[in-house]
Amino acid sequence: MKISVNTVQNVGIDYELAGVGPRILATLLDFLILGSLSLLFALIGGLGVSISQGSTGSVVFFIILLSLLPLYHLLCELFFHGKSIGKMAFRLQVVRLDGKKVSFWDYMLRWVFRLIDITLTSGVTALLSIVLTKHTQRIGDLAAGTTVIRQKNPVSLQDLTRHATPAEYTVVFPQVSLLSDRDIRIINEVIAEVNRSLDFKLLDPLAKKIKEVTGISSPMDNQTFIKTILKDYYHLAQE
Repeated sequence: MKISVNTVQNVGIDYELAGVGPRILATLLDFLILGSLSLLFALIGGLGVSISQGSTGSVVFFIILLSLLPLYHLLCELFFHGKSIGKMAFRLQVVRLDGKKVSFWDYMLRWVFRLIDITLTSGVTALLSIVLTKHTQRIGDLAAGTTVIRQKNPVSLQDLTRHATPAEYTVVFPQVSLLSDRDIRIINEVIAEVNRSLDFKLLDPLAKKIKEVTGISSPMDNQTFIKTILKDYYHLAQE
């Protein structure tokens, strides 16, 4: 099942929704990691207490370590851009349905509702919600306006080098310096979708948005224009 998300550049990109199976496997892996961390922290705490004969400092250190465990999912998704370690292993990621960047409060809502979705009901509530909702959302996702997608295959070496330019290359549009790395990532995602679906109409709003952001005016067709933009950007990045 796929979902179409409109980015802030008003370009629709299709993502594959994460199925129940991968999400369960990712959750089980996270539980395994949490169990291992609990054991490790217990050993560290026990060792610290035995060395210092139960000093207050060792007890406080152990309590701090232990208190981090409930925050595992919140901290992972916050610092790893919507991924826990389990999600990373199965190429899953939390995204907003409206295409905006997932905020701290979105991650917080998902984390708070884990209590209902997973902890108190052993995951039954989350499972039913994922199966019954259109965008495979658990209650935390419904509250935050998010869902979980399955990422495409990692970028290959060929993808990384296809825009390489010779040293004598002359930049056509120096205004590409106004584009951010995130803009370029979105451009590449749209191109990948065009190559997959052969829907070249997706290039129209993309080219229009690039011209609005950079102030470029060009008679080139959209496909040539966007390829030139990428070549210029990567050439400047290599300098």
